[in-house]
Amino acid sequence: MKIQSLVIIVVSLTMLSCSIGLLGDILRVNTDPVIEVPSVTSFEKEETIEITWNADPGADEYILYRAEDAVIPVYKILYQGTSLSLTDTDVTGEHRYLYTLGKVRGTVLFGPSDPTLGVGSNVIQDNLEGNNIKEKATILVWDLDSNLYYYRSNDGEEIEDLDWYSIYVPPRRKAMIVVTQDGLGSGADSWMNYYLEGHVPETIVNSNAIPIENYSYDEKTFYFLISPNSSEFIGDPTLGGGGLINYRVSLNSIQSL
Repeated sequence: MKIQSLVIIVVSLTMLSCSIGLLGDILRVNTDPVIEVPSVTSFEKEETIEITWNADPGADEYILYRAEDAVIPVYKILYQGTSLSLTDTDVTGEHRYLYTLGKVRGTVLFGPSDPTLGVGSNVIQDNLEGNNIKEKATILVWDLDSNLYYYRSNDGEEIEDLDWYSIYVPPRRKAMIVVTQDGLGSGADSWMNYYLEGHVPETIVNSNAIPIENYSYDEKTFYFLISPNSSEFIGDPTLGGGGLINYRVSLNSIQSL
């Protein structure tokens, strides 16, 4: 009797396991992988590009493709497997690369996705990052050394750095700030734009003082943005290109209005 009971239990568990497996297969058939553009991070490590993507319950494996940026890019498989990230160290400084992601379920390929741009660089981002948003603006009290970059692929994918700063200005005073691009003469138009909240963006003239005026009777915090002028970084707007520059932003003086 005990043996019969044991056999019944084993058979029941086996049937339950098969049922669960069959149910999982049925549910999986109705879950196609979602086509997803991978996330690409450049300039955090020298000559390294980090690529990540999300787990997809509908995918058996992932295929990451890479091409050097060109008018007609030629893609090759860079990775195929179940991982959710790849560190691409087979890159050259200042070269642009395009990445697309495909997903496989069974024998069917879904995708690849639209491309996204990465840049291999011998120079990493400055230590003021991530001041690319106003909420993380760097406080300017003296001199700050930074860099700025802009790259665009031949099909229009962009990577750009944005640098937000904040400055405290006493009541009825104006702060004079100076932005200097390395390797450029004083008085020349820089490769950067300046935007003070509430004002019109303007091209930064290298080493020329820029006033930030506080007409109120209270100390006030002002926020300003330094961004790349894309037309300076790319000679031909119909083609890809880009570059990285170094610059210094300084609080030159506080003066009476």
